[in-house]
Amino acid sequence: MLKLSKKVEYGLMALLHMDSLEPGSLVTAKEVSDQFAIPSELLGKVLQALARASLVESVHGARGGYRLKQSLDTLTLGEVVDALEGPFHLVRCHENPATCDQFESCNIREPVLQIQDRLMGYLSAFRLAEFRSKRPAVAGKR
Repeated sequence: MLKLSKKVEYGLMALLHMDSLEPGSLVTAKEVSDQFAIPSELLGKVLQALARASLVESVHGARGGYRLKQSLDTLTLGEVVDALEGPFHLVRCHENPATCDQFESCNIREPVLQIQDRLMGYLSAFRLAEFRSKRPAVAGKR
């Protein structure tokens, strides 16, 4: 069924954590990993993918880390999903018609494509700032 992958969940948790810090503050992958009990190797890959997509900035060096590159007011769930999972396809045949023996005769292809378009529209319109009011307060933070 439809669900967010662990990579997307971890990416969202990291982004929300960065948002809870003073603007411009750096956070290390280890800090986020420890705070939320996320496997550090997977989180490292998630943060690198977010950096490649220009959703976060990666600062190298002994005092390096990651920080938000844009406000959660403008960042969308669709951008995070795309950065971490690639283009969204509700069914495999929309990604590659050759994988479906019924593609030419399929009577649900167009309605499913419409559902996919609506879902992507929703994900692309859902601003991550909406998570702010739904998360528990962290002691000593904003």
